[in-house]
Order: sequence, then structure tokens, then C-alpha cells
Amino acid sequence: MAGPATLDFDELFASVGVLGHAFSERLAALDGQTVRMRGYLAPAGHGGTGLLVLTRSPVAPCAHCGGGHDFPDDAVFVFPAESRSAGFEPGCEIEVEGVLEHGSLRLPEAEATSLVRLRDARWPES
Repeated sequence: MAGPATLDFDELFASVGVLGHAFSERLAALDGQTVRMRGYLAPAGHGGTGLLVLTRSPVAPCAHCGGGHDFPDDAVFVFPAESRSAGFEPGCEIEVEGVLEHGSLRLPEAEATSLVRLRDARWPES
């Protein structure tokens, strides 16, 4: 049995324009399935909310930013499995595996809107 499908940041959207983002057919087809993505993890919320963000390149921490953070349009919000609370090295590329969700969802803990998410996410210990 083959493992989870691999999804790349370039496969998230069919187009991005002034009218918004159009999800790719591949992303829509994988919705609800476990997928693997490679990128850079960083905390997405303030105060240790446990919410993370996966980006195609490292995101610099911002200790003096107010509430929100200006995440890239293709940021994938990551909800770790309950057994995961840390175990990643900021600024280092990592492979994350989780159940894919897509669609606009407001995330108050990150003061952001999520278009793509990985739930019950896991990654190797660093």
C-alpha cells in the first residue's frame, strides 16, 4: 500500500487574482484525505495556542507584531495531533502529514483566515 499523497504548494491553487483564489482540482480531489507536504513550520498564534503554519519558505518571527501576522497567501495552517506539541526546528524544512481541508475559515487564534489546513498533523521528531 502506498503512503499518503504528496501535495506541493504549487498545487494548491489553479489561479490567484483580484477576485480571489481558485482551488486546484488536485487540492479538491484530495480534500479529506491524509497528505504529506514539505515546508517550514512556525507558530501561527500568540500565547502558545498550538496552531502552526506551514509555508514554502521560512517565516521570520515577529515579537513586536500586534495580534495577527501577515502570512503568505499559500500558507497552510496546521492543527497538530493531540500527541504533538512541538518537536520541530523553526527555519528548517520539515515534512508534515495530516488530513487536508480547504475552504475559507476564520481562525481567531491566529487572527487570520485559512484557505488550506492540515488537521491531526504529525511530523518526525527533530
